[in-house]
Parts: sequence; C-alpha cells; structure tokens
Amino acid sequence: MGFLDVWVKATSFVSKNGLRGTLVYVRNRSHYPMRFEVNGQSFTSNPGLSWFLVPIKPGDEVRVVFEDGESFSFRPSFNEARRFRVYIAPTVHTDYGYTDLQPRVEEVHRGNVDVAMRIASRGGKFVVEVTEQPFGRVMELLEYNKKGLIGVQAFPLNVLTGLCSHEELVRLFYGVRDLRMRGFRIEVAALNDIPTAVWALPSVLAQIGVRYYIQASNPDRGPLHALNTWLKSPFRWVGPDGNGILAWFSGGYGGLIPGFHGYHQGWSAGFLTSVDRAEAGLAHFLTTLEERGYPYEDVLLYGMFIDNWEASDRFLDIVRGFNERWVNPVVEVATTDDFFHAIEAKVGGLGEVRGSFGVYWEDGAASTARELAMVRLAKRLLYFAEAAYAMDYLRGLNYPKNELDDAWRSVVYFDEHTWGAWNSVSDPFNPSVIEQWRIKAGFAHKALNRAIELTRGDYASNPYPFTVEGLIEGTYVKLPPMSSMPFNRKPVVKRAINGNDTVFETSHYRVVVKNGEVVSIVDKELNAELIDTSRYFFDEFIYVLGGRGTSMERTILNYLYEGEPTRPSYTVIREYSSRLVEVYENDDSLTFITEADGYLSRVRREFTLAKGRKEIIVRNIVNKAENYDKEGVYFAFPFKLRRPRILVEEPGAFVDVEGEYVEGGCVNWFTVNNITLIKGEFDVALHSEEAPLITVNRVFDGVWRGRLTVEDGLIFSYVMNNYWHTNYKAAQGGEFTFTYRLTSGRGIKPSTAYRFFASPIIGRAVNGDLELNPPEVVVTAIKKWDLGDGVVLRLLEVDGEEKAVTIRSSMLKGYTLMEANPLEEPISELGKFNGEFTVRLRPRQYKTLVFRR
Repeated sequence: MGFLDVWVKATSFVSKNGLRGTLVYVRNRSHYPMRFEVNGQSFTSNPGLSWFLVPIKPGDEVRVVFEDGESFSFRPSFNEARRFRVYIAPTVHTDYGYTDLQPRVEEVHRGNVDVAMRIASRGGKFVVEVTEQPFGRVMELLEYNKKGLIGVQAFPLNVLTGLCSHEELVRLFYGVRDLRMRGFRIEVAALNDIPTAVWALPSVLAQIGVRYYIQASNPDRGPLHALNTWLKSPFRWVGPDGNGILAWFSGGYGGLIPGFHGYHQGWSAGFLTSVDRAEAGLAHFLTTLEERGYPYEDVLLYGMFIDNWEASDRFLDIVRGFNERWVNPVVEVATTDDFFHAIEAKVGGLGEVRGSFGVYWEDGAASTARELAMVRLAKRLLYFAEAAYAMDYLRGLNYPKNELDDAWRSVVYFDEHTWGAWNSVSDPFNPSVIEQWRIKAGFAHKALNRAIELTRGDYASNPYPFTVEGLIEGTYVKLPPMSSMPFNRKPVVKRAINGNDTVFETSHYRVVVKNGEVVSIVDKELNAELIDTSRYFFDEFIYVLGGRGTSMERTILNYLYEGEPTRPSYTVIREYSSRLVEVYENDDSLTFITEADGYLSRVRREFTLAKGRKEIIVRNIVNKAENYDKEGVYFAFPFKLRRPRILVEEPGAFVDVEGEYVEGGCVNWFTVNNITLIKGEFDVALHSEEAPLITVNRVFDGVWRGRLTVEDGLIFSYVMNNYWHTNYKAAQGGEFTFTYRLTSGRGIKPSTAYRFFASPIIGRAVNGDLELNPPEVVVTAIKKWDLGDGVVLRLLEVDGEEKAVTIRSSMLKGYTLMEANPLEEPISELGKFNGEFTVRLRPRQYKTLVFRR
C-alpha cells in the first residue's frame, strides 16, 4: 500500500457508440508491474508513470481496482468534445551513423524507400525526412511526390546550423533546387532531433520558397521542456531581414508534453504497438494540448520511426483500427505539407517570434576541436577557390565545379549532427565507435584536402572585391580588390628579454607582460585600458575538470521530464608557471612568446603586434593529454567594459546576445563564424579562427539559463569539451592551435569588423577587377552560375541598415544583370551591366546577383 497514485482526466474522445474516453493515470512507485482493472477491463502498470484510456458513459463512475486490493473511484465530468483532426506524418529519423556504421545506415534508408512506396500503394502517406535520406533512390519517389503521397523535406541532413558559414546556410538547400527542377514539390523544412536553429534560417527558407518549418526538438542537453514554456505553435518565425515562415515547434504547446519529444511521435503515442496503446497515447497528447489552451482543431503528430529504424506499414492498420473505434478525434496519415495547408487556412493572426533560438547541440563539436578547425579553414578556402576560379572562368578557363561541389558535400556531412556512435562515450574503444569516428573525421580531411588542392600556390592573394591588408607570417601585405602578388616574407630579428616584466609598444597599442602574463593592453588612440585583469589575465588558459553525472552532462533524466539531474560539481584550474621566453621583431610586426603550464596541458603563445595597422594577433599552441573525465577548456578575454552590447556573428546575421535570443533559447554558449563584437565605452572586435564557441560572463557551469544579462566585457573562447554522454567524442589530446585577432576603436560596425579581418591569403593567384563601393556588406560567395553561363555574387547586409552598394567591373561589362533567389534562380532582370551598377540591400538581407553572359 502507498506505492500507487491514480487520477483520471476527461477527454474529447467520442466512440462510435457514444461513449467518452477517460484517461486513467497510474504512478507506480514500486519496482514491479501491477495488474489492475477499470470497470472490468484489465491493464498492467509498469513502474513509473503510465496512462490508459477507458470508454465510459458520461456520468458513470470509474472504479480502479489493483491486484493487491487497493482501489480508487472517480466520476469524471465531461465538457462538449473538442473536434480534433490529427495528422500523423510518418518519418524515419536520419542519423548518419550513431546506430551503426554509416554505410549500413545508408542501406537501411535505401531499403525504406521500398516501404515508403508500399505505404503509398496502400493508401497511406510517408515523409522523406531529409533529401539525402534515400541515398541515391530519391528519383523513384517522384511520381508519389507529385500525387501528394510522399513528402520530401528541404534539409539535406539534420545539420547543426550554428556551425554553418554564411554561405553554407544557403548551400544547404541547393538540393531543393535540383529536386524541384526534376519535378519534386518541397514546401517544408524540418530539423529533427536538434533542439534549436539559428535566426537567419527563416530568412533563407522564405527566400527559397520553403514556407513551413518544423523544429522536431530533443530536449536532451536542449532544455526547451523547461525553458520554453511560453512558445505556442504554430507561430510565424520572422528572420533578421523581416521575412518569415509558418513554424511548428514539434512536441508540445507551451512546452514539451511528457512522454513525447519532437520526432517519432507516432511511436511515442503507440501507433507501432496497438490500437489500445495508440488511443491512450494520443488521448494523453491531445488532452495536454487542451489543458494548455491549444486553440485549433488540426494537430500534427510528427514522425514515426526512431533513429535509422527499418520502416514498416504496421501503423496503417493501427490507424484504421483507431478510426473504426472513435469518431473523435479523426486520425489521418498525411504529409507535413497536408498539415500546414490545413492549419494555414484556419489560423487567424499568428503570434510572431523574432530572434535566435541558439545552438544547444553545437557545443558537442568542440569534442573534436582539431577536425572542427579543419572544416572551418576549408570553408574559408572554398570561398577563395570559387572566387579565383570564377575570375578565370570569365576569361574562358576551366571552372572545377565537380571538385568544388564535392568539397561542399564533405563540409555539410561533417556539420551533420551525428558525430559518432550511441556508445561513443560509454565505450570509446569499441571498434564500431572508432570506425564511425574515422568515417566522420574523413569528411573534415576530405573537405580541407580538396580546398587546399584547389587553392595551392605561393602568392599573397585577395579574393575579395575590396582592398584588404594584414600580416602574413609577420609580414604586412596590402592588396587591391581581386588581385595577387608574390609573397616575400620579411625576416625577423630576435630581441633580448629585459627581465620577466616587459612593455611592448607600437603606435597603436601598449602591452604590459608581468611574469609571463598579459596584464594590460592600452589603446593609445583612445587612451583606454582594454582589459580588466581582476579575475583573469588576457588570453588565460582555463581548464574545468569534472561534471560527470550532473547537469553539466544532462538536462533530463527521462522523457517524462520528471526529476532533476544532480547539481553541477566541477573544479576550475588556472594556468601556472607562465613565463616570457622569446621576442622577435621586424619592420612590420613585433612578436613575443610566452609559455605556461595547465592541468594536463602546456600552452605556448605567440602574441604579435602589427605595426602598420591596429591589430593584435594571438596564436595559442596547446599540447594536451587525453582525459576521459569530463572537461572544458577555455581562453579568457576580460575586456574592461560595463554592461556592453555583445554581437555574435551567427550564420546569416550578427545577433545581440542579450536582446535577440528568444527566451528559452541557448545562451549558455554561442557560435560565431569568426567575430564577436563588444560595444561599450569603446568597441572591441575579436576574431576566432579555429574555435566557434564563446561563452559570456562565465564558463559553462551546468546552470541552464533561458535568458542572458551581460554583466561586463568578460567572454571566453570555449575551445574544447567532452560533456556529452553520447554521440560526441569522449576525449581528445595532442597538439591544437587556437588563433585570435583583435582590434579596438569606437563605432565599429559588423561590416567594418568583417572587412578588417578579411585578410590576404597565401595560395593561387587571383586575377579579376570586381569591386564594391562602399564595401559595407559581407561577400559570402563569388562563383560560377550553376544554371548557365555567368557568375554569381552573393552579398549579406549585417549592420541592420539600408545599403546602396555600387558594383564595378570591366570584365562583366555587357553581361545581363539579374537578381536571383539564394538558389541562383533568377527573379528579375535588372538590365545590361555597363561596368557599374548600384544595388540596394534591405537591413540584414541576403542579396544574390547573377551576371549572365
């Protein structure tokens, strides 16, 4: 006795013979199943919380009697039944790996194409979760798609959008264009498993004609169930440029529903088990929606099969059996397109959400910092390669489209959310775990190797349509737009070190080093101290040890969302034995080198002060032992600012961390393409080359916050962690490089920072005359036009201002200039390009232009 809690809820379920469905909830706190009867029907309650549906006449008593004699009686009160139509959209979740080796996963999904066609032939419907899912068999589904029997969703894979570059966020959807050209209809995009996405996503989707979006969230290390209780689906998610899409955060209304998360909801409800389980699960789902005030009659039950499962048509029989038993609700097997068309026609003024939901799962990528850095470099080099070869193409030379496309494919497959095996942390030496990571890491190696092959050379090159300058190996280089020059490295001279407390000075900065630590940086132009070393010195190496089994590792204990993980427990270990070891100088730069020890680590730093421009470059070389305990590794940047505004360079937009992240989104960390812009009494722009993650105010401490208040100018580059309990890598060691560049001033705009850090690159020659004036936009791509004879120029406005940009080029004179959507499909003709043309960009807009020969 005392091990049972029982309660009931009246539902809107109405049977064919007029009975009403009553939900019976049983919380069994014992460790064994308990049999019981409800009005003569037999059930079994397993340990934990479970629910059952019992049809009764309105006004009748519900009597629950357990095998041990304990009994409960209820008399539920029924209101008028809400009419519901439930759209079950069956998908199979796509993990590229995780459950098995990647080639075997492909085999499963190729086999599921046959099942999808069988489902359609039986009068059912199916949804291809992501365009790559059929792995070579998608064209077999064309006729089914045209008839509305098999939906195809827009993402290529379930990609971590926060890892994307500005250009990659667009390239993700080139497959949509190619499938549409073959006759496919694609209106819905869905990110599955991943809790959140970046803010520019709705802007891109709206521009490419994808009108609907599903975030099929998993709350494990993405605690939307707790932090996002205000969110009401459907809603209009408005991107930074003002364009929006109809969005559905799957799994709940005002928070996730216990027992469900965002995908395979058909399985969660019981539609792969039996009619009895399906009716109980769906009653629990719908009744919870009613209790939370869901106002519509159309409901999406998204997904059916768990990670890489072999599909079946069993659910069709259960749906038929359900509809034979109940007149309300009506269950319809549908595509996600069907659901959105139905609900869009009925909803009135929808609420709007503006802002980023953040990057909850992108932190796991820092479990493989070396490969992550490789892919980031590959993306930069691919921009370089496409721009250089586009200029060659205009002169009649070859454009290596296949090689470039292959490199981009490797980039996207690396940024896909499956990093490794389900047991990557619990059994890291398992041969399958090792092999899955070898295949995953291979995408990083292939992308970078291909990018290097395409850009190999000894020139100092500028692939940008504006003048760039900067240091290459300590040598100052300045180049006009789209040009190159032979690179000659200036030799450096080793200077004597006068004690361990030293001042290094250029015309721009005065840097004080004390006991090997940078304790002061003065901007001489501003006459301002830039850093506050009361807590950390500049670029300090921080090692955080511990956290296993706590909230640093998990946000949920189960999918009923009951209980709380253990409070965080960890130790912050600072570096020690810092020392100044070498100083070098030439006419262009001054470099001093320090060394320090940290927990299981040694750090060698190269601080370079440019003489010809206002820039400090820090190159950290970390040698770290592999550690299978939980760890986080950071570099501290304590800028001396009171309550500054901090903008992070998300893919597609610079986003204010305090004012433009939605409540409940991820503010524990952020990802940056490269730049963090900190604006206060003075401005600081910090560029991170290899590491995308930053934290604000503090290191990650296991407290999952739904809102951030910026306290001061303290930020951390979050370079490594292994906090995950699955999927990501369990440990990493060896040599790592983390490079940062800094400038300061007043009135620094995002476009100013982008242009400042767009430096010359060592590689092949660039020979073109394309120029932008004023160059106050981000150039995301210069490439050959995929759809014809011409070139593409893609721009992104990042300052939040209307811009007029003049394009100049003699090479493009006589070409027809067209505005296109992000997929390079022309929208309108702007006229003949006579060597100069001014285009206008709305605030935070992607603008794609095609020059057709």
